[in-house]
Amino acid sequence: MKKMIIYTVILILGVAAVLGGYTLREMGRAPSAGELAAFEKLPYFKNGEFRTPEAVAQPLSGDYEDKMNFTKLLFSSVHAPATPLPSISLDRDSFSETPEDNIVYWLGHASTILELENKRFGIDLVFGNASPVPFTVRRYQPAPLKREELPKLDYVLLTHNHYDHLERKTVQNIKEARFIVPYGLKTTLTGWGISPDRITEIGWDETFEDGNIKITAVKGIHFSGRGLNDKNQTLWNSYIIKTPHHNIFWGGDSGYGKHYAEFGQKYGPFDWAALEIDAWNGGWPGIHMTPEQSAKAAVDLKAKLVLPIHWGVYSLGFHPWDKSIKRFVSAARGKPFGLLTPLMGEKLFPGATSTTLWWENIPNKEAD
Repeated sequence: MKKMIIYTVILILGVAAVLGGYTLREMGRAPSAGELAAFEKLPYFKNGEFRTPEAVAQPLSGDYEDKMNFTKLLFSSVHAPATPLPSISLDRDSFSETPEDNIVYWLGHASTILELENKRFGIDLVFGNASPVPFTVRRYQPAPLKREELPKLDYVLLTHNHYDHLERKTVQNIKEARFIVPYGLKTTLTGWGISPDRITEIGWDETFEDGNIKITAVKGIHFSGRGLNDKNQTLWNSYIIKTPHHNIFWGGDSGYGKHYAEFGQKYGPFDWAALEIDAWNGGWPGIHMTPEQSAKAAVDLKAKLVLPIHWGVYSLGFHPWDKSIKRFVSAARGKPFGLLTPLMGEKLFPGATSTTLWWENIPNKEAD
């Protein structure tokens, strides 16, 4: 009996060590004190942290809508659809050898492949769960493309370092692309083996240019962090992607604020905008937009078309999987922009491809 207890303890400690090592690897390295000191000259960095342009709202008290249950968030898919969502399967051969222009493949949540000016972008590509701990914050919908089947990418665009936007395995699977990332993420990427020469960090109101493509990083109301001690030690960006023929707003995670009207005035109008519509919750107000705020942001931006993103894969806001898209469609009625609602994996040519309200007759697991 004593030997059995010893073996059990050794097994538990061994599993804990393996799990801990795996988790630390998924977290990645955060900037050192010396690296953070280089950001002190920035107006939005102070006392070792990046700062939001507006204060983040405090959690609501009492019984707010869609009350958060962190145990179910980590381990349950209670808010998932009752059946798999329709999607179009992709592999490497689904993409032309030479990228096209103004073509979008939404892969679910924020993960997207964008083709512009015969260049191909991978944006916030995540194919697994949204957590460094195995079996937690699980996907309820698989991606229509496997990371091993990714086509050749010219650029990888990252908005911030949260697990539903940045994934180690995918980063390490991309061999040739130029990474365009917020300040501080270079440390994480080089720790995963990406050559520093392939990484370009930009901050708010700074622009990366390559030929006819200009990518300007802009501010948002959010935060960053992959561990317990690195909150706001890396920046979070939204992006304005401009070519001679297109003007696109790519929204990272952000709460609603006056910055959207500022962007519309300074950089708009936009041919189309990708805007988050999900993960809002009374437990963390201000860091994500409600669907109604997303519709207002689209108007502020002077967007002609809107691609709703940040939904359809994870139950991060703890409400039914289709609640956000239904509320967004309702809020968009009568607004001066059209909707782009492709299936996951569908080839979308904004302004030319017709899309449908494909989610309308899919049952929710809660209704069973």
